Amino acid sequence: MQRTQERSAVIVIRAWQEAGAEPDDVRARITETVGGPDRGWRESAAAGEREIVAAVRAWLRALAAAR
Repeated sequence: MQRTQERSAVIVIRAWQEAGAEPDDVRARITETVGGPDRGWRESAAAGEREIVAAVRAWLRALAAAR
């Protein structure tokens, strides 16, 4: 039986709004890995929906490019 290699990735996003913040003002701490935890974790921060979505897109692209 032929086995295909599976690529995997994990992303954890902790998002919050600080007291008195505008409704669209959100911050996030992003912890991610591509290829499994043995490849190491990367942490970053993002402010605002656009930055958070851009970080998720970059993570998905890294998964697609992983070999």
